[in-house]
Amino acid sequence: MSDDKLKTMTFNQEGYTLDIPVLDETHFVSWNSIDTIIFGPETIYHDHSEFIIYLNKPPVIKLKENAWWLNRLTFRLKNKNNRKIRISDEWNRDFSNFIDHAIVHLKNVQKVDINRRKGTLIKRTEVKKAGTIITTEQWKPEKTTNLKWEMVYDRHNRTVVDIYNRDKGI
Repeated sequence: MSDDKLKTMTFNQEGYTLDIPVLDETHFVSWNSIDTIIFGPETIYHDHSEFIIYLNKPPVIKLKENAWWLNRLTFRLKNKNNRKIRISDEWNRDFSNFIDHAIVHLKNVQKVDINRRKGTLIKRTEVKKAGTIITTEQWKPEKTTNLKWEMVYDRHNRTVVDIYNRDKGI
């Protein structure tokens, strides 16, 4: 996906705003609405990671002013009461900044290694252009159904197993 279509996040004292260019939407999540943050492999692409954020109230979702006509139509039909947000390193430009801001604004947030990879490194190339080094890596994803989720934060001191049993899945 091109960089201009990636989701971006901006952070402040009240919460964070998730900008979704493809849908012409912004989602605001206040820090005090976050109940649980779980980190683990993305369910579709096992060589990517994601944060799953459970909220005690839905985010504030707004349509951008000059939204595409189809996005305006689907916005009216959308369920705006969803209390579960997935932030993937594949689709979100600011993925690596999320945990640092969560640590500042929430109590007892566990640090996780967001740079861990799932699978085997096949090929790595480095190209020097205009004084910078561009590194490209190819990974063979690990195919597994044994997903290892980590509890990053929970307001009520629950475990990943507690959340899994409550929702019948992650």
